[in-house]
Amino acid sequence: MRNITVGTLFWLARSHGWRAEKPHSPSAKPAQTDHDGHATEDDGRPTIRIYAGFLPETVDKAEGALMQAKLGYYQRGSIVVRPAMVPVDVSGGRIVAVPRLVDVNAHHMAEALTRAARWERFDKRAEEWLRTDCPHRIAETFLAREGQWRLPVLTGMIISPTLRADGSILDLPGYDTETGLLFDPKGCRFPVIPRDPDRAMALRALGFLKDLISTFPFVTEADRAVALSAILTALIRRSLPTAPLHGFSAPTAGSWKSMLVDLAATIATSRPAPVIAQGKSEEEMEKRLGASLLAGDTIIAIDNCEDALGGELLCQTMTQTSLKVRILGKSINAEVPSNSAVFATGNNLKFEGDMTRRAIRATLDPGVERPELRAFQRKPLAMVTDARGDYVAAGLTVLRAFFVAGRPEQRTPLGSFEDWSSWVRDALIWLGEADPCQTMEDMRGADPKLEALTTVLEQWHAVIGEAPISVRELIDRAAEQRQQMFGKAEFIHPELRESLLVVAGEGGAINSRRLGKWIGGNQNRIVGGRKIIGATVSAGNARWQIQGGASEGSRSLEVSETVRCRANG
Repeated sequence: MRNITVGTLFWLARSHGWRAEKPHSPSAKPAQTDHDGHATEDDGRPTIRIYAGFLPETVDKAEGALMQAKLGYYQRGSIVVRPAMVPVDVSGGRIVAVPRLVDVNAHHMAEALTRAARWERFDKRAEEWLRTDCPHRIAETFLAREGQWRLPVLTGMIISPTLRADGSILDLPGYDTETGLLFDPKGCRFPVIPRDPDRAMALRALGFLKDLISTFPFVTEADRAVALSAILTALIRRSLPTAPLHGFSAPTAGSWKSMLVDLAATIATSRPAPVIAQGKSEEEMEKRLGASLLAGDTIIAIDNCEDALGGELLCQTMTQTSLKVRILGKSINAEVPSNSAVFATGNNLKFEGDMTRRAIRATLDPGVERPELRAFQRKPLAMVTDARGDYVAAGLTVLRAFFVAGRPEQRTPLGSFEDWSSWVRDALIWLGEADPCQTMEDMRGADPKLEALTTVLEQWHAVIGEAPISVRELIDRAAEQRQQMFGKAEFIHPELRESLLVVAGEGGAINSRRLGKWIGGNQNRIVGGRKIIGATVSAGNARWQIQGGASEGSRSLEVSETVRCRANG
């Protein structure tokens, strides 16, 4: 008879699924099994045994245990996240704990999987299965399974009731499988939202919101409509594919711009808005904005903007439903939903480039030199804190009533923001408020990029006319000088030179490469009836020319004025 080693016996036992225990071990307990036939302990957790060569099956069991334990882990875009209370800065330099989504790393996932299941490895020396922690490689493999996770999909967190995209009311705490939203009221009790409110009830609810902001020095009715839109948008932003940025501007500090943002944030999230700074460069702005998007912030407030607001990522945040954002400290991009309500404040707040069509702006003007010294009997933030549930119910009643009425179209939907326009914007107009989008025309006129383009077109046309010209020839014409009899030489076309320096200046000179790129980026854009078009290509050099004249520009301005008058009713 052949000799059979102990190792061979245990190999046979493992291959046949036998449990390796010492026959008379005092720690041995009657085996219990789950629905998959895995042994469990009395705490109900499944037991996961580690076998070589069974990595995929082990990771599958680990994910099943994680879902069974309901520890609050979700997939969000291309990352796994968990809700957490994180301390952040808010207006006034205060620090409060706010709910945010935390990117889960391998170390934390190993801890979570160890908590979700009873892990065992076979010890040859002890000849039994021993308790162990979830191996790090299991956690890493699980997190690398992008696109294969079975975890629930999380589109965002909310702290107040909201309306789904189909108009239904979401007011039950917990994870909503229909929308992917996680509603955690944080102990706050909200009034019952009316299921079938009529226009009269909506008018009373809107009056309740208007009373809250009645002491703010809005310049026009449209400016007040922007503030009302900010409150309504913050309440249902998770259900809107896109929404414009809401800006708040004033000629001087202390005009309550930030308070309007805090009011909308407190109603929607129970806390003043955490703020981010604009930064000194577009790269700084993108890092801060990306971090807020990754964290799933309900409100993103860009505070005290000193320069014109713009940039590629900010523009994309307004009009795209999901974004690729770089995770700080890592060389990887994560895909995340872009469903945060974005606000901005600043003294004489300006937008540039494409942001002028992606934002609406409320202007406040207290009309005094030191507005911060004004005394008010009412304290709007305290009013919201004392009756937050009532303000949430009022905002949702306005939107729900408009939905019940069939959402009758009030204006042609705003491009890129059709759902917001046909719900929030039209609801306000339906109830007799001004159109918040009226404020976009003033912002476009104050766009520094548009102003620079207009100046270049005017000076180019005045000096060159409509003759084709290369970039180098254009720079030479702008740099032409005449010698004075007494004194230094002077530029013949100083206005043209200055306009080109604004768009392509570098070290006090006009950079030909930058100017060529700028011209190419603005070709065929009509401003004042004129536009830059490509003429010919000679010896590999592109030639450009101005098309259009003053008469066409006058007609364009007349059309713009007609459109504005129609928009104003």
